[in-house]
Amino acid sequence: MKRLAIRVGLAVLGMAITLTWWTIHRGDSHTQSSSRIPDKVWSGGHTLEIEVESTSAATMRVSFSQHDKPAGEQQTLETYEKIAAGARSWTIDVPAHVGGYIEIEAQKPNPGDRLAMKVKSNGKLVDQQTEKLDQPLQSGYAFFLQVHYDDYSNAGSENEESGAGSSSMSLTLVPRSAYLSKLRPTS
Repeated sequence: MKRLAIRVGLAVLGMAITLTWWTIHRGDSHTQSSSRIPDKVWSGGHTLEIEVESTSAATMRVSFSQHDKPAGEQQTLETYEKIAAGARSWTIDVPAHVGGYIEIEAQKPNPGDRLAMKVKSNGKLVDQQTEKLDQPLQSGYAFFLQVHYDDYSNAGSENEESGAGSSSMSLTLVPRSAYLSKLRPTS
């Protein structure tokens, strides 16, 4: 019985040491975040243009995920900016094989508020959305526009080739839990 207690104690101690080691030495992270949408991502090479308009304050989010490296070695950059009501635009130099989400979310919108977004890849319009909030938001719901591309440099071609590789959402009343992603800062 004493030996069994010693073995259990050593197992628990070993587990505690291992978890402590993993907590302190997390290893290299390939994910970065920024509270500013950049002009250039990594080596660049292709142009991504985003134009948005909001009648209320909003948060603009753009994520960048590298897809030409093996899993575990892919770089990810998650960016966001708080913006005032009005029109804003970004021109971002992005490399090939990098895709992600583009999203604008209204902060504390009122009925009648509008969101609009245009996305161009290498000068070609690849997505255009407009949405108006018709009723007050219920608690826990969000008003936003979102689009996803597997490869920003090839976004126009993705839409033409059977729709694979891209998806677009123009959503008004969606529970936050239905669309939360890891780039969403807690507020």
